[in-house]
Amino acid sequence: MRASSRAIALLGSVLWAAATVSPLLAETALQTNGTDTFITASSGMPELQAPGDVFASGGAVLTKGRVAGDAHVAGFDLDLEAEVAGDLYAAGATATLRAPVGGDLSMIGFSLRTTDTAVITGNARMLGSTITIDGPVEGALAATGGEVALNAAVTGDALLQGGTITFGPRARISGTLTYSAPEPVTIPPEVIPAGRVVYHKTPPLMARFEHMRDQRDGWPGRDMPALPGTLALVTAFLVTLGFLILLGGALLALAPQRVETLRRSGTQRPALMVLFGLLGIATLMGLVPVAVMTVIGLPFVPIVVLAILVVWTLGYVFGAYVVALRLYLAFDGHEDPGLGLRIALLGCGVLVFSLLNFVPVLGWMVNFVLVLFGIGALSTGMLRALAARLPQEPVAGQPPPSVPAG
Repeated sequence: MRASSRAIALLGSVLWAAATVSPLLAETALQTNGTDTFITASSGMPELQAPGDVFASGGAVLTKGRVAGDAHVAGFDLDLEAEVAGDLYAAGATATLRAPVGGDLSMIGFSLRTTDTAVITGNARMLGSTITIDGPVEGALAATGGEVALNAAVTGDALLQGGTITFGPRARISGTLTYSAPEPVTIPPEVIPAGRVVYHKTPPLMARFEHMRDQRDGWPGRDMPALPGTLALVTAFLVTLGFLILLGGALLALAPQRVETLRRSGTQRPALMVLFGLLGIATLMGLVPVAVMTVIGLPFVPIVVLAILVVWTLGYVFGAYVVALRLYLAFDGHEDPGLGLRIALLGCGVLVFSLLNFVPVLGWMVNFVLVLFGIGALSTGMLRALAARLPQEPVAGQPPPSVPAG
């Protein structure tokens, strides 16, 4: 799907931008390179008057001003008020666009919204859980999510996919509407004539398993194993969910200070943590072919595979906990929740992200980024701990520490 390829390109651009500004450890760092502008901040950003492209990342990103080129923005909470002359790429837990975009718009996140002042001159591609489109789209629109609400004019074609699709009073589609939903949607005639509407039925989740089971006998000459029943699938899901919650609860109880330090470090630079996570898991996976090629390392292959599974699981649990706690604190939650509340938030995070695995395209992408974030935060914490144990070189001009006579 074109929207997913755009989302992957967006993720790569943001990770590269985060790596470029990583040497700058100030709370708000700005660096220019020719006409490019790189910004990272834990909260808020300076008003932009960028002559070229902008790459911005941070916890809560608020941009104002004007960008003469393209804009690449990533963070937990995005509030985009800067006018962008070129294309805009945005990724975040929540993202709200309030300014015009002269080119194309590509957005990915949990909750996405464009206001009526956000006029998109080009095409708009949006991938999220909840999508609200109040800003006009002069090109084509592609939106995939759990809930999609269109309340604006679309000059080109519209491709909508969602569990629920609704149309507001200002919704107008001048091109062709192609939509996918579990059941047909009642579309007012003023939105688009029925002759320019194409509907594709989206089967429910359990219906897909039943369809796979029915197709088993259609493979001539092949003995396919019996697919597990619904009860077995639900039981396996609950057992896995319980294991992850118990694992996370044990970490919160046994090492609360270490977990809190890693959480604070990770939330300050989420995009950079995803980059480190990608490097970390790539390094571990790269050890497998290296061990095989050296022959001597063959006995260590199972250990490496086990390490990959352990790191992947820990990254997933830690990432779910960080996002759940971040959302809790964003809604005026208590700054220092107790252990019981932390474990409850962990359980909610693991449950929500586990259920997202069943959402096509969006589910595996969100969970993959979540795992990379968790692995990146754990990797940086481990590197800091190792660096703290290394012997420190004496500062120039100071005598080396004296050694007591034995």
